[in-house]
Amino acid sequence: MYDPLFKLDQTGVLIHYYSNRRKYTPVHWHSAVELIYVLNGTSMIRIGDRRYTAVAGEFVVIDANQLHEYKYEKTSMILSIHFSRRLMKNFVPDLGNYRFSCTKDRLKPEQLEPYLDVCKLLMELPPLYIRQPIGHELKSQAVAMEIFFELLNHFTEKGDIQESRDKREAMERMNEILNYIDQHYAEPLPLESIASQFYLSREYFSRFFRKHMGMPYSKYVNQVRIMHVYQDVCNASAGILELAEKHGFTNYKLFNQLFRETYGCTPREIRQAQTGRKEHRFA
Repeated sequence: MYDPLFKLDQTGVLIHYYSNRRKYTPVHWHSAVELIYVLNGTSMIRIGDRRYTAVAGEFVVIDANQLHEYKYEKTSMILSIHFSRRLMKNFVPDLGNYRFSCTKDRLKPEQLEPYLDVCKLLMELPPLYIRQPIGHELKSQAVAMEIFFELLNHFTEKGDIQESRDKREAMERMNEILNYIDQHYAEPLPLESIASQFYLSREYFSRFFRKHMGMPYSKYVNQVRIMHVYQDVCNASAGILELAEKHGFTNYKLFNQLFRETYGCTPREIRQAQTGRKEHRFA
């Protein structure tokens, strides 16, 4: 789960703290610049066609409208900050001329010191979240804005990112499709059905989805379903088969296969591990 400190539309900054219960986030994009900071453990992040492993004390920057997904391994806390490009233009009018990018494996020599400076700023945020002194939201936002200043000056490249009209329209349609999937993922969602929902042919919808999401439609839907099953396996006492059916799986063999591929274990093993932790805690 995460705890939002600010509303992006109000301040231009949104801070999330992800706990160890959120192990996977399916491929997605958004119009904000995102910084992911690993507080402990390991995070597997895919940005576009590139996969990157971030360990404790490292951060990654993902620009607006970049496809990305996360998988957390042995991680108890992740800090994520979203910066609204639209609202940041109030402070940097020509922000549209800059592309953000940063992973530690691709740092230039002159970027190492600024990278460490950003890490120091990021380390100021968790104590504020834990202690929550008077005005902690104000201080947290001030730190986040200083981080954005450092990113802008050291981790950007010049280049007009203004989207073409066709691309903007395609992304708006994809957002509509993804929102529809989020609302109906637990229902039968055959390709023909969702294609007709958006007045598209089956073949066109399939090509359109793969082009903009980097994966087949059916794979994405199953990733969303798996994520919801995982959350219920961790938090609900219902049987695993019941949970799989609740979230749209009718093929139990496929469900088990996808679950293991995504989380590296079976749902039953997660339940057993949790039971062991609870018994140890109250022993």
